[in-house]
Amino acid sequence: LEGWTRVAYLTQNIEFFNFHTSFFAGVYNHLQRKAVEQKLELFLLELDLKEGTNSIYRQIREMRTNGIEVFLCNSGQIVDALSEQNQKVILVQGGARDDCISIYCDDYAAGQVAANHALEMGHTQAGTFFPGTGKNSPRYQGFVETFTSNGGTCPKEYHWQLPGTHDKMIPQVAELSREADSLPSLFYCFADHLLFPVIRGFAENQLRVPDDISLIGTDNLYWGKYANPPFTTVDLCEDLFADKLIEAIGHVKKDPTPYRLAVPVKLIPRGTVRKIN
Repeated sequence: LEGWTRVAYLTQNIEFFNFHTSFFAGVYNHLQRKAVEQKLELFLLELDLKEGTNSIYRQIREMRTNGIEVFLCNSGQIVDALSEQNQKVILVQGGARDDCISIYCDDYAAGQVAANHALEMGHTQAGTFFPGTGKNSPRYQGFVETFTSNGGTCPKEYHWQLPGTHDKMIPQVAELSREADSLPSLFYCFADHLLFPVIRGFAENQLRVPDDISLIGTDNLYWGKYANPPFTTVDLCEDLFADKLIEAIGHVKKDPTPYRLAVPVKLIPRGTVRKIN
C-alpha cells in the first residue's frame, strides 16, 4: 500500500513475549491500535538464534522479501544480526546502544518512585525480589540508592534472588521468609508477575499482604489491578512507549542517526502497601 510502512517485531520467544510479562505484548497491542492511523503494517515474528548464522541470515532475507522496512526487537543479538545485513532496526527495552535507536523505560526512575512511595508510607526498612542477576538492574539500583540516601535501610540479607519459573518461586519465598529472624516491612519486586508467587510464598507462613508485608511491583500488569489486594506498581506507560516507537519508526526511515530515549514512568498506589504511622 502506498505510503504505508511494513514493520516487524522480532522476538526470540513469542511465548515469553505474550505470557511471561505483559510489557512487550502491551506495547505491541498499543502499536496495533494505532497502526491504521499511522499507516503501519505490523508483524510479530520469531527469530531463532540457535539455528546458526546461515539460518538467521536466511530468515532475515525472507522477511525483507516480504517488504519489511523497519525491525523492532528487544534483543542485542538480533540487533547485531540485523545490523550486519544493513537493516533498519530499533532496540525496544533492551538497554541503550550507540549503534542504533534505543527506546527504553526509565528503569532507574522506576526504582526511585517506588522507593519514594515506600518512604512516604512510613517504611524505613526494605528488601528486594529480583530474578537472577537483578542487582545489575537500573530498577534495583534506583530503588536501593534512593531508599538508603533518604534515611531507609536495605539489609543485604533481604536482597533475595528468585529462580526463573513461578512454580519454583513459591517454595523459595516460603523458605526464605521462614528462615529469616525478622523481615522488612516492605519488598520491592522487579515486576508485577513476581507478586503472585511472592504473595503465595508469604501466605504459606501466614504472612499477609499488606498487613504483615507490603509489596511494590513494576509494569502495571493488567491482572494486578484485579488481584486481592490490587497491586501497587510502577506504570511503565506502555501507550506512551508505543507513541515513541512510532516516532522512531518515522525517524529511522529518513535518518539513520541513532539516538537514545528513556520513556518516563509513574507510580500507581493501590492496595499492597500499608501506611505505617
